[in-house]
Amino acid sequence: MTKLGETNVRQYLESRGLVVTKIPESDFKTVDFAIRAKGELAFYLEEKTLELTPVSWGSIDPVYNNIARHIKEAVRQFKSVNPDKHVPNVLAITSMDPTRTINHLFSTLTGQIITNSGKLRRINKMKSIKDELFLIDLYLWFDRDQFAGHIWEVASVE
Repeated sequence: MTKLGETNVRQYLESRGLVVTKIPESDFKTVDFAIRAKGELAFYLEEKTLELTPVSWGSIDPVYNNIARHIKEAVRQFKSVNPDKHVPNVLAITSMDPTRTINHLFSTLTGQIITNSGKLRRINKMKSIKDELFLIDLYLWFDRDQFAGHIWEVASVE
């Protein structure tokens, strides 16, 4: 499924006029793509795919921990390729599970959920990953093969 996520993200970016170059796998951590616009390197992109997984009960929803693991792995990859952020670092997440939405990404990034009334409520048991976020400039979310939204600035939550 990972390749399907990469293919969908590539097609989306190319449909926007960007040139997408796959970075070959190597012995050190790399990201998936270098993206060019008008002949210039515009940003690096790492794609992570959330597979369809059964829900396990008894602890905080594992979707948040799953997303957090993907973010931490992407940060390690960006540190290897673009630690000084000469160009932006972009993380694209493709969800193959229709129950996982961009709201789960928001909650993972902020430690808060959006209630039915539209208010924010802190998730007390969620581990903070705010120290991991400094290397990622933009998050793209795909529901299978459809672009569903983006988050480019994470609100500071105390």
